[in-house]
Amino acid sequence: MDKKSAYFGQSIVLTTKHEKSKAISPAFSRILSAEIIECVIDTDLLGTFSGEIEREGNALDCAQKKCELGIELKKIPLGLSSEGSFGPHPWIPFLSCDQEILYFIDRERDFKLHISLLTEKTNYRMASIASVQQLKIFAQETLFPSHALIIRPDDKYNHTSIFKGIQNAQALEDCFKECMRLSKEGKVWVETDMRAHMNPSRMNAIENLSVEFAKRLSVSCPECNTPGWGKVGYEKGLSCADCGLKTEVINMEIAGCPKCDYQEKLPPAHGLLKADPSDCLYCNP
Repeated sequence: MDKKSAYFGQSIVLTTKHEKSKAISPAFSRILSAEIIECVIDTDLLGTFSGEIEREGNALDCAQKKCELGIELKKIPLGLSSEGSFGPHPWIPFLSCDQEILYFIDRERDFKLHISLLTEKTNYRMASIASVQQLKIFAQETLFPSHALIIRPDDKYNHTSIFKGIQNAQALEDCFKECMRLSKEGKVWVETDMRAHMNPSRMNAIENLSVEFAKRLSVSCPECNTPGWGKVGYEKGLSCADCGLKTEVINMEIAGCPKCDYQEKLPPAHGLLKADPSDCLYCNP
């Protein structure tokens, strides 16, 4: 019989406004036998993607605040939150990306843990347009209507007249006409609605990350038995197959505990014993 997880039969509070339990609950139920309970609060007060409220601090700070709020309101010692951010891909030019964070607090065992996922599978985009034809092209390219849109008069800094969560063609055209009527410059700002319940691509990213996180919480530290044992870093320096010099290829992965200082070095996931000479600065300068 499989060993029960540390969270078997326990409740974990998820602080959310946008139905994220749909993406997170299945993995936590299947892998940990834990129940996700939503704490529905207005997390928009911590910042909105559409800019009406600026987020204080970075995405990780916001995720921690959400998590702590849920724990305090529901009086449950186990908390979980999700936070996303969008922008240019850090390594691939001209490509947008979605970075998702899951943040977990276990007050009974006194530890915090977060993991993240960077994916280019996002429809994140925005544009200034001046015609229905341009609007239709934008909508088609951003997976509308399965993925909702936001529009407003003039530019992204106009927060007085904003239409969110648009999910059908007639509503989109009606809102466009109203924004054009209100526009001082004869143009409309359109952007993808990145709230999780309005964006299936984002929900899918959160779901994938929740599987990884649940698996992480199912493994305990071999030293202190705290859940959450897993990869915390890596060590480069795998030797070149030709010259034997160290390369920038990962040589060892480092697994660690979210609570104690215990760590172990493990063979890397790529399974290579030697680096290809093409990755060697001496063989391939």
